[in-house]
Amino acid sequence: MKIPSSRVCVVGSVNIDTTYRVPQIPAPGETLLAINRTLSPGGKGANQAVAAASMGSQVALLGCIGHDAEADLALASLTRHRVDVSQLTTVADAPTGTAVVLVDDRGENVIVVDPGANQRIDPVLVAAHLLSTAYDVVLSQLEINLDAVISAAQNSGPATFILNPAPMPADAAALRDLLGYTDVLVPNRPELARLAGQPLPTDRAGLDRCVARLEFDGVVLVTLGSAGVAVYDRGPSHRPTYIEAVRVESVDTTGAGDTFCGVLGHFIAQHVDVTHAARQANEMAALSTTVRGAQVPPGLFRTAGRRPASAVPGRLS
Repeated sequence: MKIPSSRVCVVGSVNIDTTYRVPQIPAPGETLLAINRTLSPGGKGANQAVAAASMGSQVALLGCIGHDAEADLALASLTRHRVDVSQLTTVADAPTGTAVVLVDDRGENVIVVDPGANQRIDPVLVAAHLLSTAYDVVLSQLEINLDAVISAAQNSGPATFILNPAPMPADAAALRDLLGYTDVLVPNRPELARLAGQPLPTDRAGLDRCVARLEFDGVVLVTLGSAGVAVYDRGPSHRPTYIEAVRVESVDTTGAGDTFCGVLGHFIAQHVDVTHAARQANEMAALSTTVRGAQVPPGLFRTAGRRPASAVPGRLS
């Protein structure tokens, strides 16, 4: 059976990650010696674009980069994954975004981002592109200026607009209007709590309360780390479906949530049922933790695709 083509536009960030391998994440005031250091492409927007393209979608990335060596490294990775970079704008007076990532022996991480050129995306250009080009899915996050995200949501037209509200802004209330233009919301537990103005949920009842407090009529997928994913389809009044995490030997969880969003966008663009799409995204995100770096390497998903999805071991982070 021929798989239908899918067109995805990611409006988001492009970064270069400096990753330090450490024995454990340091406590406040603690100094550690790194085991090694690597330089690799990242950025939530670029990571999600690569994931969707790796699944077979036609993907365009709309964003900003600097005129520097970091931009060259980022572009090389994106073009290798066949992401359309024609909508990336080069700005002369801001550097390409960068991030410092600490990854410990369990594969867990902490990340600090300097957005740089990512804050320079022109919302007028976002609107013009989306109004002139047909997509099945528009996907965005919050490593870029908020007015560009709002423009993407307002001008996505018949496309499904997916929002990954990360990283959360200092004022979560600034996102309330944005939710009115969002079809699918993909927060983790802390992001959900911030959006809902509630304590961090520690059980399913707490998740239900937070989702209900959002007063959001779209689909909510809450990524739960080692507990899997909760899918609230068709608004908070419906009972959620829980997708269990599958297990792998994780070496690096950096970018696993981005992989989830990118793969989710790919399947939703093919008009797949959202729960099935979430299962596939969960498994591919888990698989991504078995390799180092925020972006999946070429060919990783092709190997998985030759087996039934349920046979792919993994863990969503």
